[in-house]
Amino acid sequence: MSSDAQSRTPEYLFWFLALLGAIGTQAQLPAYLPHGLVNGTIEFWKDALINPAGVFLVADIFVLASAVVVWTFGECRRLSMPRAWLYLVASLVIGVSIFVPVFFAMRERKRRTDAGAGTWRLEGSDWIAVGMMLALCVAAVGYSLMNVPPMAA
Repeated sequence: MSSDAQSRTPEYLFWFLALLGAIGTQAQLPAYLPHGLVNGTIEFWKDALINPAGVFLVADIFVLASAVVVWTFGECRRLSMPRAWLYLVASLVIGVSIFVPVFFAMRERKRRTDAGAGTWRLEGSDWIAVGMMLALCVAAVGYSLMNVPPMAA
């Protein structure tokens, strides 16, 4: 693999994860869209918080997302990347599983194109961990697609 292709590998992986996030989350929207923006949002949160497992996942995702937001704002300032607020708003409105990988991809592009910023690449056993996580993501998206809810009446 050429060094240019190697330096772009993380960026491409992040774009792939954003795509998986979009497919997996948006497949579940048909159950809520017919209710309209406000009522659909209310129904979504009722369903998300219906049992302890859902509450656990909501708390876990919000704490993780909050840590990522703090880091994102710092990275945007450090790397002179504009529009930090765009990533936050888009994560809240569209989905954190889409816009965190989008931010990471844009961050890698910025690092790659800035002279002297340095890049990183995955090596050896790194690919085992990445492969395992990608397999889990693909499985979760597959499960989401196999369980698309019917349109609400």
